[in-house]
Amino acid sequence: MSYIYSTIKEKIAEEARKFECISSRYELPFCLLLIYFDDDEDISQIITSNTRCADRFVKIDDHYYALLFFANRPDAYAKVANKIMFALEKLHPSVKIAMGVACKERLDSEDIVSKALQNVLSAKDSAINTIIDEF
Repeated sequence: MSYIYSTIKEKIAEEARKFECISSRYELPFCLLLIYFDDDEDISQIITSNTRCADRFVKIDDHYYALLFFANRPDAYAKVANKIMFALEKLHPSVKIAMGVACKERLDSEDIVSKALQNVLSAKDSAINTIIDEF
């Protein structure tokens, strides 16, 4: 967990700072969605084609992807995660997909990466494709 945590934190650091700045200025919460895809195929295009222009996508490594987005509604994180999960399952029905979400409105910005990672690792342990959003 330590390796992936530091890798995620390093890869999303710049984008997370921008989101933190905008979030505090406009009192708009943001979320971090971590996606685990158990195949070596690059799914970047599928993810980005199912996101908004203000969302920020980062490929972490061959299996992990991150998406930062503003939660302009209380259920925004669920809508975004479900839309991406549906698109991935449709194109890759036999591949294990796990997602973990954490949102700034309920967490300190330092905790958002660790909570999202904890959630994606829990989802990864599930027998089925799962989205975990416990914060």
